[in-house]
Amino acid sequence: MQQLIVIVLVTAAVLVSAWKLMPSRRRLRTLLAIDAWLTEHDLMPRWRQRVLAKRIQKAAGSGCAGCAANVGTHPRRPR
Repeated sequence: MQQLIVIVLVTAAVLVSAWKLMPSRRRLRTLLAIDAWLTEHDLMPRWRQRVLAKRIQKAAGSGCAGCAANVGTHPRRPR
């Protein structure tokens, strides 16, 4: 039983470390692949909408609208 617990803990630590060290582009592709698989199999729709969609948007970044060079999208207000 102790060996099983150690195996589970070590496996979890390796997966978390690999996720944290993975480049953001690969993380986004992984999240999109998980989302596509869950959509195809119609599993956990609420979790997909609540958690996974937010993580995908966060991993994707703000896009062109978030760039400081894109002056047209952010109105300037005097301070």
